[in-house]
Amino acid sequence: MDAGKKGFNPVKLMILIFVLLSAFFLIFRETLTKAGADVNVLIVSNIILFLIGIFTVRNALKAISNPNPHVFVRVFYTGFIVRLFACAIAAFVYIYWTDGKVNKVSLFASLGIYILYNVIEVSSLQKALRNNKNG
Repeated sequence: MDAGKKGFNPVKLMILIFVLLSAFFLIFRETLTKAGADVNVLIVSNIILFLIGIFTVRNALKAISNPNPHVFVRVFYTGFIVRLFACAIAAFVYIYWTDGKVNKVSLFASLGIYILYNVIEVSSLQKALRNNKNG
């Protein structure tokens, strides 16, 4: 993990974001519920997206150091596909579980969490690629 040696560690950043979001959801549970959000959906989506994000970032950071650039591309797109299918499966399970009565506030907030983790992942990988000696 070359990026971690330079003082920037995206895994630690993702852990920090995960802890902050989880704490926010738990501390402001009542306020979020009054605003129409299902806090349990937000917590579960945060957990799922965090775990997938950690998995994809760690694999991509390892692949960056490989002299074959195709390895990084394969790992990056594999992470994208894993995230896509995991989110689709989670959405189908949620829709089935709630009998189609989807909480739109929580769904859009989960989309915001998805975007947040993607921004962290892409920006950290860009930074790691800039610092890469193989690139």
